Amino acid sequence: MVGITHEPDASARRAGAAPASVVLIPLLSDGRLQAAIGLVSPLDGPHLSAEEIEAVRHIAHEASPILARLQEIESLKRQNQELAEKTQRAAIAEANLAKVTDERIRFEALIKIASHVQSNIAHDLRTPLGAIRGYARMILDGRAGDTNDTQREYLGIITENTNRVINIANWMSHVADLGGQPIAVGAFDLRELWAESVRAAQGLFSSKAITLTQRIPQESFAIIADRDKLGFAFKEILSAAVKLSEAGSAITAEFSQGRQREVIVKITAKGSGIRAEALSGIFDHSTSTAGVSQTDKERQMNLSSVHDVIGMHGGRLFVKSAAGEDCTLWFTLPNITLGSEDKSHEQTFNLGR
Repeated sequence: MVGITHEPDASARRAGAAPASVVLIPLLSDGRLQAAIGLVSPLDGPHLSAEEIEAVRHIAHEASPILARLQEIESLKRQNQELAEKTQRAAIAEANLAKVTDERIRFEALIKIASHVQSNIAHDLRTPLGAIRGYARMILDGRAGDTNDTQREYLGIITENTNRVINIANWMSHVADLGGQPIAVGAFDLRELWAESVRAAQGLFSSKAITLTQRIPQESFAIIADRDKLGFAFKEILSAAVKLSEAGSAITAEFSQGRQREVIVKITAKGSGIRAEALSGIFDHSTSTAGVSQTDKERQMNLSSVHDVIGMHGGRLFVKSAAGEDCTLWFTLPNITLGSEDKSHEQTFNLGR
């Protein structure tokens, strides 16, 4: 019987080895080569007999299906291990999906609750404030007797500030209604959206020979927001700035970031500005241009839709102007990023005008 040995490094003995005779006997299973048995005998020594070679052939024939089965078992073990790993990953993914789904349901419920609470607060504010304003007006009208100048001044301040708070309450109700609108939130750089808006507004600039000066740092202004809605806001703001600008003047655009990394966009138009009576209602949805001249209609504008867009993103919109002065429009957007905590809580929940 011939033993079967493994040579760890046949090249090491190749130089000094004597010539030898080699017989290779294949191990076949289903027509596939599984392995081979090598029978080596020196040329100057005893040779393997035919019986010995045939015995090895018989062993190879019997061992081939066993070896094939062992290889199949090893392959099945690897497949089972891979399947177990995939099953574990699938279970983890399923658990994560269930967690995300649960968080989404809870988030949607919180939004609905917040909307109802906001509507209730707005209603509860309007009712007593309406009564305060009504009685203050009646006193101003003299229904409670004569009033002196100081009293009338104080009552005027009460009425003015009451109107302001009532407007805030109305805005809260309006924002609650806007909560049902679809909003496609995504991450993008606000500078790129601004550049697109500027290119689209070139016709407006050319119509009045207006020059645009941009002071925008070479840094990222990445935000998470509805790109289309903010694009609409840019379009409306640029249109308003052109209307407010004198022919041949300049519009200045500035981008910056606040202490809490909130984005600040400021647009300044060189012109005759906005009158105080028009400025006070620039965010109101009921602003009308009826009864004013064509020149006034060109000056008068309404930014309520822009105010809504900025507000639904947790930001704030401001306008600073006076008759005969430049007009500055600016808005802020909170720093909201994926995977991090929003640090701009004040801006996110401040619905004041």
